[in-house]
Amino acid sequence: MELGSLLGEGMNPKRSAKRFRRAPGKRPMPFTAFVVRETPAAAKIAIIRTGVTARVVDEMVRYLGVSKSDIFRVLRTPESTAHKLIKDSRPLDTAASERVVRVADITRLAEETFGGRAPATQWLKTPNLALDRATPLSMLDTEPGASEVRRILSAINYGGAF
Repeated sequence: MELGSLLGEGMNPKRSAKRFRRAPGKRPMPFTAFVVRETPAAAKIAIIRTGVTARVVDEMVRYLGVSKSDIFRVLRTPESTAHKLIKDSRPLDTAASERVVRVADITRLAEETFGGRAPATQWLKTPNLALDRATPLSMLDTEPGASEVRRILSAINYGGAF
């Protein structure tokens, strides 16, 4: 997908990142936007550096069917901090914003692997023997954990068993 089609013709990635921080209802929140389509690296970097709105937590809870505390653990953001950021409509820090993008990317891969949102989110929430009985979602707080989840999804896609 071309950067222009995602961001709008003539927009640069830095300025377009601000679009993802607007109030809910005006524009799609970043989580669903990232799950629905592959986002160019330049746009991801700009959005991560600008900071994803903390309100994305509510969308992640709805989309994945998990609790806010589960999302706060994956984002490695204390609940009190996250609640204040949400209340003040402020962005998450760079590290938490990167984790939002990571979770969305892995969710998209899981949806492609399992053929839809429901089986993908169920798989993300189910303890996995290959991850020492941790859930794939819980592994997404670090890049090495996400790499393991990607490896498992790849093995499933190409006939491996996990």
